[in-house]
Amino acid sequence: MKSRRLTDTRALTGLRFLAAFHVLLLHELPDHIEGSSAITNILLERTAALSVFFVLSGLLISLGSGNKSWTKIRIKSFIIRRMAKTVPMYYIALILFLPIFIYRTEYIFNVSLEKTILAILVNILNLQSFLPHIPEPWYINRPAWTIGVFLTCYATFPFIHNYIRKFSSEKLLFMFWICFVISQTLVFLLEGTLDTSSTELEIIHKFPFIRIFEFYMGVTVGTWMVVRDDSINFNHILVLPTSIMILFLFIFLPQQFDNYIHNGLLTPLFILLILTSSTGEDKVLNFLRKGPIYSLGVASYSFYIMHLVIANYLSAIIIYFSGTSLRFTPEFIVIDLFFVIPLSKYVYTNFEEPWRKRIISYFSDNE
Repeated sequence: MKSRRLTDTRALTGLRFLAAFHVLLLHELPDHIEGSSAITNILLERTAALSVFFVLSGLLISLGSGNKSWTKIRIKSFIIRRMAKTVPMYYIALILFLPIFIYRTEYIFNVSLEKTILAILVNILNLQSFLPHIPEPWYINRPAWTIGVFLTCYATFPFIHNYIRKFSSEKLLFMFWICFVISQTLVFLLEGTLDTSSTELEIIHKFPFIRIFEFYMGVTVGTWMVVRDDSINFNHILVLPTSIMILFLFIFLPQQFDNYIHNGLLTPLFILLILTSSTGEDKVLNFLRKGPIYSLGVASYSFYIMHLVIANYLSAIIIYFSGTSLRFTPEFIVIDLFFVIPLSKYVYTNFEEPWRKRIISYFSDNE
């Protein structure tokens, strides 16, 4: 089976943590600060972190899959491995969040019991990303909607990859730009038809068959690298200017571009950053590849899926003892990180990784 691997993926592990950390900041900073500049208030809600997750996952999975045909046994093994990575932690976070969710629905939002039960059932079945426009309360653990998107990507990947693995490198590059154009066209069309001042906006941000194109941008690039007759070298010197360009566009593009940025506008630059950061060595890459950033990147999924659970319990404890809430303040973020970082590493070491291995081993032994 023809397969290519990136020379060094440690920087990508560090990049995962930075993306997860950005999501934490997005959840723990206020949506608006009175008296702040327009740029500051735009950045309080703007994110491209999920595009990083989707495109990076698609690229690495397609690189590792090579160009071998997909048999039923291989599809089953692939699905089991991906679910073993994502699903157990999803349900741990869901169970831990349930008491807070029930308290909110009963005593804060005054939601009917039927709607509470329905919301719990939808989250148990992991269908909330398919119903993103339903008003709150709906998401029990808000970051967890991405798992529904990922599982949709994983369910479709073997069949689409089995088809495109036969494409020429030129056709794959064309398919990449088709996926890019579709992702941005969907934002344009939906912005013109949805009430984006309401929860209908979440259809743009969360519906799996809208976000799936970012994943397949990564897939087409990874497959392109596999099918090429010759390998291609990416110069690590491009890491810094690419990073600066991403940061510049992220900060200074006007507010009209918010949904486009959220849904993959910067994906071509992210792919360039991913590929160039996988070779060579300099201070920027060493920052991502070594020390605490890499270590936290290894546990980035636990960090991502657990951070809001931990934050809500911390907030409840602070309110209980002090009578006031510190949520959405810099002080709370510091307190939150003091707990989230060690707890997510503990959860990864003692639950996420052992359970992943145990599930894979169980199904391998029973085949």
